[in-house]
Amino acid sequence: MNKNVKIALLSLGVAASSIAFMPGHGSIKNIIGDEQTAAVKTDEGTDVLKQVLDMNAETKPKPTKNFKPGHIAYTDLQDHLKTTANGFVIKLPSSTNVPTPIIQDGKIYVSGGFGSKEYYAFDAKTGSKVWALSLDDDGPSAGVIEDDILVFNSESCTIFACDVKTGRYLWSHWLGDPLMSTPTIANGKVFTSYPAYYGGSYNEYDQNVHTDVPYYGDDITMKPTHVLACFDLKSGKVLWQKWIDSDIMTAPVAVGDNLYFSTFSGILYKVGQASGSFVSAKNIKATSAPVIDGDKIIITRRNDKGNKCMESIAILTEKESNITAQYANKDADYLNKDVQSKSLLKTESNNLDAGNGFGNGAPMNSNWSVAYDNIGQSNVSSLQAFQGSRTLYFSGMIYNSMGDEVICTDASNGKAVWKTKVEGDLHNTGGFLATPPIKAGEKIIVATFAGQIKVINPEDGKVEKTFNTGKNIRYAPVCNEGWIYVTTTTGEVVAINSQDQSLTGWTMWGANAAHTNFNTN
Repeated sequence: MNKNVKIALLSLGVAASSIAFMPGHGSIKNIIGDEQTAAVKTDEGTDVLKQVLDMNAETKPKPTKNFKPGHIAYTDLQDHLKTTANGFVIKLPSSTNVPTPIIQDGKIYVSGGFGSKEYYAFDAKTGSKVWALSLDDDGPSAGVIEDDILVFNSESCTIFACDVKTGRYLWSHWLGDPLMSTPTIANGKVFTSYPAYYGGSYNEYDQNVHTDVPYYGDDITMKPTHVLACFDLKSGKVLWQKWIDSDIMTAPVAVGDNLYFSTFSGILYKVGQASGSFVSAKNIKATSAPVIDGDKIIITRRNDKGNKCMESIAILTEKESNITAQYANKDADYLNKDVQSKSLLKTESNNLDAGNGFGNGAPMNSNWSVAYDNIGQSNVSSLQAFQGSRTLYFSGMIYNSMGDEVICTDASNGKAVWKTKVEGDLHNTGGFLATPPIKAGEKIIVATFAGQIKVINPEDGKVEKTFNTGKNIRYAPVCNEGWIYVTTTTGEVVAINSQDQSLTGWTMWGANAAHTNFNTN
């Protein structure tokens, strides 16, 4: 490595028994290594656009548009609130993993957790309840809001839309079980994915819904197990549907007139928002949702070396998804199925799945096996919660949480500007020890599995503030007007007043309803 490049290693991790503020750490150790100094050689991936177009040809069967509705009723919540020295904690009844909340117009909007059938709205500064909804399906996802309409999926099995101010039901569709991605909103449209391939053929696994979906046949090399669907935001009308090879990883990303997404098999797609026309599809072994900036796509991908599981940061052309640079080929046991199958996360995920009716594991129609091979997870709960090493990109720098490190990489040359070590037992814990970083004002924020929330200077990696929650965290935080909000694996929403109003502008997973991962404040 160039000896002028200093890699800062900071300690992130030890859980505390209560929420407290700690001064920023000052112990930065500069070391010299050789692991991230130049572009990493790799294959270019496989163009699969022809196969995708073939399985969506006019002669092929079309997904059904006949969806039965779900149902919403108002419910209540008692004794949920506890104040802390610098904020409050909301305790949700399910005590299961809670997805990233939304902060908008002074309110918190949040799922009740993977094991719940509830969705809630709370006051963002006091934690008092605004409304509470009871659903007829469990496992509500992270949500998105646009034009005062809140949209979210439930793991089983419905997309819901409701009025954000009152919680009033607007529309819903029973799509399929399980739903493992978060919806996206852009240009008055809602985009999501759902399973529609069952038992090796297009058999109707719900007679009321899928009676017009026949067997597809065995004359294709890529099996269309899922549907990418576009709905009108206000009415829920089906605008278009397209077959895709597996479920969408985390969420689609809407930029300009296009929609970009990775599937669990590792294919990166580019689709026109207006009609669903496929522009490109390339199997690059993607391991996170993409980030699009002008003429480039930044993403992480599997880049194994022999039998060693490894992950790289890749830069691709926006037009054709051609790889132009690749950096940081990192040991990636956090994606290795042999390691993950023995971890605490696997045990927790088995228990969560069993609680939602998947006692024998994820159903075949989820196409879990391709995810297992690519990212090491195979449960409905762990796939719904998977966020990967998703990139935060600004000022020419790439920021990723990769397993047990938060890494800053110079996008122009691939050199590591700094690295922040996250303490913990990566193999035993499973998954990632830190969430994807978010940008709040001019700082970045990560939360750790061990329960710490770190406010980091993006220039040198110095941790300027640390907040301890004493709880395990898997989902990325949000931040607005100086308040940081994070959810826990045991059913809490933790709200912290950082006393720094400059920390603001990241209000949903992926920053906004389009999931662009850009803070425009």
